[in-house]
Amino acid sequence: MSILAGGCTLVGSMALFAKRKWSNRSLGLFLGLAAGVMIAVVILDMLPSALVANAPEAGLGFVIGLAALVLVHLVFFSRQAENEGLLRLGYLIMLGIALHDLPEGMAIALGNEMKVRTGMVIALAIGIHNIPEGMAIAAPLLMGGMKRVKIFLCVFLISLITPLGTLAAQVIVQIIPEVLALLLGFASGVMIFLVFFYLWPQAGSKDKKSRAQGFLLGLLIIAAATFL
Repeated sequence: MSILAGGCTLVGSMALFAKRKWSNRSLGLFLGLAAGVMIAVVILDMLPSALVANAPEAGLGFVIGLAALVLVHLVFFSRQAENEGLLRLGYLIMLGIALHDLPEGMAIALGNEMKVRTGMVIALAIGIHNIPEGMAIAAPLLMGGMKRVKIFLCVFLISLITPLGTLAAQVIVQIIPEVLALLLGFASGVMIFLVFFYLWPQAGSKDKKSRAQGFLLGLLIIAAATFL
């Protein structure tokens, strides 16, 4: 179940490979979609789960995540060409989603311990989430000029994080229960920074109307996956 859920990340990225030329409207739409997906995942999924598990640890992780990305931005990314910025943005999105996918894999394992059907439902929801997340990774890398084969390999590695999280769940959570809340908080901070300081400005520089449309679509996709 975890392998299939993680593999949906590949499905999302490959859905973008067929597009050869990118208009500013398309760029704005897909970057806006990525922003909407990431904001919705944080607000509807990651932060609530982290706060319920351990609010102080979640808050600490959130602050550390924000601080880490601020430091990375100041040290490495303050001056860059546009294409370089898009590539680095893609790598940073991969980092945020990888940190998100690890506890999701854990959730599948823990749900399965309660009841097999529970684990299946969690895996299905995660798989649906992972399709637009794969698009969020692939879009800036494609726009930055990276070859599709390399993007496929990068996203394939990210798709392995979910089953790895499932395998590690029992051991990690039993030994250090607080690590789940801390990791979710950290990933939330990372993803919030990426949206407001990278994705949103990049999308707006292409097309502000399509950015808003993509953002709303991303929110709706994740909201539907979360509540339905």
